[in-house]
Order: sequence, then structure tokens, then C-alpha cells
Amino acid sequence: MQALPPSCPPLPDLPPLFWTEVAKQVAYWQEFFAQAPPGDAHPDEMRKICITRIKTRLKRLHAGKITGRGLFEMAHYAACLTVIDSRN
Repeated sequence: MQALPPSCPPLPDLPPLFWTEVAKQVAYWQEFFAQAPPGDAHPDEMRKICITRIKTRLKRLHAGKITGRGLFEMAHYAACLTVIDSRN
């Protein structure tokens, strides 16, 4: 398991493909925030969205309803949250 920012909800043991996707998406989100015009990407708002979406997918995971796509989406939110917290 990789280190996630403290604002990220605790994640269960997830498959290596999840972490590979997180690593890929970190690069995307770093570029996104570097190229975003000032005022377009509000980190605080995006942080709240990411945390909410991660919690939603975790509830689905615990209910046994999460699919591969859900893990894929959660990887995107975890990567975005990692970049946001590393920038502040």
C-alpha cells in the first residue's frame, strides 16, 4: 500500500493494479493543476469532491457492490487528492 495523504479516508488492502492506476493518475493530476488557469481549479472544492467520492466507493466496496470500474474511479480520486494535498 502506498502512502496517501492524511485527508484520504483509510483504504482497505487493494490490488496492485489499483496502485498502478493511482501512480499513473498522479502524473495526470500534477499536469492538470500546473496548467490550470488561476481560479479554475479550486483545490478545496476538489478535495471535498474527492473525499466524498472515495467514501461512496468504499461503501459500495464494503457492500460487495463495487466493480473494477469503481476501483478504477476510486484510483483517480485518490490520485487527485494526493496531488492536491502535496501542493498545499
